[in-house]
This record gives sequence, C-alpha cells and structure tokens, in this order.
Amino acid sequence: MPLVDMPVHLPYLVRRAGAAGVTFSPGRVGSPAAATREWPVVVNCAGLGARELAADPTVYAALGQHVVLADPGLEELLIELTTEPEWVSVFPHGTRVVCGGIRRPGVEDTTPDPTTVRRILDRCVRAVPALADAEILGTPVGLRPERPSVRVEAERLGSALVVHDYGHGGNGVSLSWGCAARVRELVEGVGRTG
Repeated sequence: MPLVDMPVHLPYLVRRAGAAGVTFSPGRVGSPAAATREWPVVVNCAGLGARELAADPTVYAALGQHVVLADPGLEELLIELTTEPEWVSVFPHGTRVVCGGIRRPGVEDTTPDPTTVRRILDRCVRAVPALADAEILGTPVGLRPERPSVRVEAERLGSALVVHDYGHGGNGVSLSWGCAARVRELVEGVGRTG
C-alpha cells in the first residue's frame, strides 16, 4: 500500500507538472462548458466540487479526522482494514505521525471534535503504546469526495472533450495512478479519433 506524505507529495506533483510544461491558472470555473470555451480538452478533478461543476447529485462529502502526533521514532505503519466507520491507522512521516481514522458520510462540519480525538488516540495508543506520551501537533478535519463509484469517463461538449475523474473518497492516493492512466488514455484517444 502506498504511504504518501501529502504536504510533501502535492508540491512535488506541482513541480513535476510544471517541468512537463503544465501552467496553472487559479480561478473559478462555473461549468465544464465554460471551461471548454477556453480549452479543447478539460479534465474535471473537482472532487467535492463536482456536485455543482458536473451537476452530479451522487457526489457527497464523507468527513474524516486525524490526530497528528510528534513521532516517537516509529518505523512501520499500521492500518486496520475494516468496513466499520472508525479504525486504527498510524502513519509515520519523519517528525510526525498521522493517526486515524474515521469516516462520517454526509457530515460537512469541519470543526475538530474532541470526543473523536480521544477515541482516535485511545485506539492508536492501544495498538502502538509508544504513542502514549507523544505531543499532539494537530487535529485536522477534511471532507472526502465520495459517490457510489469513482467516475472516470469522457464526455463530448460540442467539439471539446471533458474527462471526468472524481469520487475517490479516502482512496485518492491508492487510486491515483490507475485513474491518471485511464484519464491519459481518454485524452490521447481524442488525437486518434479527432
């Protein structure tokens, strides 16, 4: 299973894309059709924003919360595989350890919940006692964009192509390579088929 430190990984991807000639233009896009007026190929990776951008009512938020601790020197990760809404995950990233996890579908209030923090800590310390006295560095909360299945498909809008790639939930990193390869196939298919 890939273990990625997102604050390191995302800037790396931006640098790699820039080196490949990608330019970034921050701004708001109201619809895929609006984007195709400027670009002939648009890749919609809007995550939770796909509810509005792609007018996809099947997209919903699933709240996730972590507890970030100072790393006491862990060298192995731990993740409990379960279908339950709470589980044990311990991901060491050098100076810090990201502990989790929870999944709360339909919850969009990103205020950290102290009771959830306590439950995460209790589960993780039981599994990894070395975390018992680790300093709490943060309690980040985020929204994972989910839908009944990941959407990776092409849609023609006039002469333009929109490739949708969203709905990965908490599996974005794990699915990223395969989904990116499929997006590339769909985009490159435009050149072959006109």
